[in-house]
Amino acid sequence: MAGEREVEVTVKRVFGSRGLDDGPACSLRLKGSDSIRDVKTMICDALDMKTNPQLSPDDLMLQFGPNDRKLGRQYVGDPAVDESTLLLSAYSFLGWIERFPEWGISVCFLPPTPPAPGVAVHKAAAMAENRDPEKAVTEARMKGEIPQINQLSKPWGPKPYKAPSHEQLAEQGYTTATYPEGFDPLVDVEI
Repeated sequence: MAGEREVEVTVKRVFGSRGLDDGPACSLRLKGSDSIRDVKTMICDALDMKTNPQLSPDDLMLQFGPNDRKLGRQYVGDPAVDESTLLLSAYSFLGWIERFPEWGISVCFLPPTPPAPGVAVHKAAAMAENRDPEKAVTEARMKGEIPQINQLSKPWGPKPYKAPSHEQLAEQGYTTATYPEGFDPLVDVEI
C-alpha cells in the first residue's frame, strides 16, 4: 500500500522569540497512516520537548515545503481540525519529499486564536475614531452587532463547533479535490 511506505523527513525548528534555537532539529521516518498528532508527538520526543514544560504537541504548528503549507491546526484552539484523526495521507507532501528530499517539515508555535467574528472590525473602527476599542466592542455586543460570547462556538464561546456540511461548502464555492479512478497523488507524478 502506497500510504504505508516510510519516507525520511527532516524537521527544522523555527521557534524564534520564545528563546529556543532555530535550525536543524531531527529526522523522522513517516508514513501516510501517521496522524498529525502522532507526528507532533514524535517531534516532541525527538527534540526532547517533553522535558520543557512550556512545550507540548498542542503548541506546535507543522508547515511543509517552500511555501510553508500548514498541516493540521491553524491556530491555538482551532476546533475545525481533529489532529488525532487527520492522517498524513490527506496531504501530498510525503510524495513531494521523496522527489525533493531537501524539503522538509518546519515546526513552530501555533499563532494565537484570532479575535471572535466582528471584534477586529469594531476595534479598528474605534481606534480610527480615537475611541476605546474595548468599549466599542462591548457596545456593539449590547446592540447585537457582534454575537455574545455565549452564542459563539469554540474556540471563542461554549457552543460545540459544527463543521459546515459538504453541501454548504459547495454552495459557498468550496469543492474537494477529485482524482481519476486509480490515481494516487502520493505516487503518480504524471497526469
